[in-house]
Amino acid sequence: MKFNQLRIVVVLALTLLLGLSAVANAETTLEKVKKAGVITVGNSPDYPPFESIGDNGERVGFDVDLLKAIAAKLDLKIQWVTMDFAAIVTAVQSGQVDMGMSGFSISPERAEQVDFSAPYFVSGQVIVVQSESAIDSAEALKGKKIAVQLGTTGEQQADKIEGAEVVKPESYNIAFMMLNNKAADAVIADISVADEFVKRGMFKRAGEPLSYEEFAMISRKGNEDLLGALNKALEEVKQDGTYADLVKKWNL
Repeated sequence: MKFNQLRIVVVLALTLLLGLSAVANAETTLEKVKKAGVITVGNSPDYPPFESIGDNGERVGFDVDLLKAIAAKLDLKIQWVTMDFAAIVTAVQSGQVDMGMSGFSISPERAEQVDFSAPYFVSGQVIVVQSESAIDSAEALKGKKIAVQLGTTGEQQADKIEGAEVVKPESYNIAFMMLNNKAADAVIADISVADEFVKRGMFKRAGEPLSYEEFAMISRKGNEDLLGALNKALEEVKQDGTYADLVKKWNL
């Protein structure tokens, strides 16, 4: 009986030691990306002026340039992983990518799933309609069809509008195509994205912004070391004037 008890104690002790050793030897995300010299980033390049595919096939935009500047401070290269916006949070949670940067607004719902960096941009949701439309407020959208990108905070704002039909394509390119073709009466989008599409076509903003939002980078919960490094580099980019130059470059 005593021998069996001793054997159980020894097995438990060895299990504990092996567990502690595994924890001690486990790499943090920051250590992993530093060793590789590359950080993988989930991104949906259909959100101008923050991210889109340019005429030469290259990924361009404010988010793209800002993360390049941040990564340079950390001596890292960026491996962009293109995916639907709604899939990025899951990819971050599963470790498929190290982080996500794609115009993510900080929200309580997302905070339950991922951790946020310090905010890097302030925005809000606005209504966009065709130039000749009489829609001038959220109240005027009752009985109308609203197009909004799936998985965005614009979707949350659209769902609050009583009596409206909300359709949720996978990209804002499709949403604005629907508006242009009169397959939708309005689009709800971030201010800068809305203004970019307004400049391109026969659209206008309607009424006041529906919300105030802050954009941030996202990473898997518990990645304090990686987010701390990103925050430090972001602050350096702001202090050396690069951030202001990018805001000017992208007319934000």
